Amino acid sequence: MGGKVQRQEVIENRLIAMSHFVRREVLRILADRPASPVEIGHELDLPTPNVAHHVKRLVELNCAELIEERKVQGAVQHFYRATQLALVSREEWDELHPAEAQSFVAEIMQLILDDFIASEQAEIVGLDSDFHLSRTPRSIDKEGLREGVHLLERVRQEFEDIVSRSAARRQAHRGVTYPVRLALALFKMPASKSPLSD
Repeated sequence: MGGKVQRQEVIENRLIAMSHFVRREVLRILADRPASPVEIGHELDLPTPNVAHHVKRLVELNCAELIEERKVQGAVQHFYRATQLALVSREEWDELHPAEAQSFVAEIMQLILDDFIASEQAEIVGLDSDFHLSRTPRSIDKEGLREGVHLLERVRQEFEDIVSRSAARRQAHRGVTYPVRLALALFKMPASKSPLSD
């Protein structure tokens, strides 16, 4: 019972963290890299005390943690990183209230759209061949749907291995790194009105 209650608390904390647009933006930045409220405030064009308030709330929600205190121009700056990413396990999902689940899905999709728009407006995506976008409409049965979900989870886990190897190379050679986003999606659609659906 304790495990179930604990998982529910983790999910609720994630939802609370992403329910406010400033916290959502702060969490997005902290998921990318460690940062201080001062740096985040500059990036979001927000006052540092406002950002610091939301960072403190993320720490209270166990979605961020303090990792370093550093003297910068005579003051001590606190640097944080995200501890919770936008991810819910299948077991956790079954325990979500339907309204919470709907809200979570909308928040995740909004983050994905925001990421793409930011890349497109900066004229990055499509500038070279280092990207992948695909849309693959198909029809599969229930077992195929389960297999597809497991496949995408394996892809996500393998991508984390790529991130780890990249970090090791960066430490060894001080090479250039690029901020990226990996968005994986597989979901059911409304039934097609056409009898010739794929």
